[in-house]
Amino acid sequence: MVVQIEEIPAGSSGPAEDNKITIKVKGFDKILTLESKIKIPIEHIESIRYAEKTIIEDRRRLGMSRAVGFRFGKRFIVGTFVEWERDKVVFWNIHDKKAAVYGNVIVLVLKNERYNELVLEVDDSEMVMAELKRVTGQT
Repeated sequence: MVVQIEEIPAGSSGPAEDNKITIKVKGFDKILTLESKIKIPIEHIESIRYAEKTIIEDRRRLGMSRAVGFRFGKRFIVGTFVEWERDKVVFWNIHDKKAAVYGNVIVLVLKNERYNELVLEVDDSEMVMAELKRVTGQT
């Protein structure tokens, strides 16, 4: 698993700090991205979707400038990238270029956060997607 997503139950009555999901960056990626955890308030998640099968190739054609991170061709992309054509700051964590083809890459579109999007490779995308949609109340 490239990242681990921890979330809280929907309708939690805990403090506002608890109404966040936490994306944990694992292994050597912590060093490459200079991130170990990304905490996002649930209300800042605008949408969640599966990545297009050609997301890596499509975004490379638009032009990405690395802010902090590492990219090795189309196979390995981790870190913060600025996508000039779309005027977005995107956090990527993908190790397998075929992950999007297999449906294992999800995209979280955010508002009022330092990242506009998170593009994440996960092991069980169906479970992660269902859980995130449950927590955020999206269908």
